[in-house]
Amino acid sequence: MLEGVNDEKISLDKAIALLKKDGIIVNEEQAKCILDFLMTMAGIVVSQYLRKSQKSK
Repeated sequence: MLEGVNDEKISLDKAIALLKKDGIIVNEEQAKCILDFLMTMAGIVVSQYLRKSQKSK
């Protein structure tokens, strides 16, 4: 595993608390949508990075 990389998912409660800390109030359904979106974006970014690194070899 890469150093500093954590494969644990953030719980809805943790996401709500983190957002609230920055003044963003969301309910559980909204937090789930946000987390789903971020996981999708992370997957896209990783796929693009891996594709670029394979092309440069």
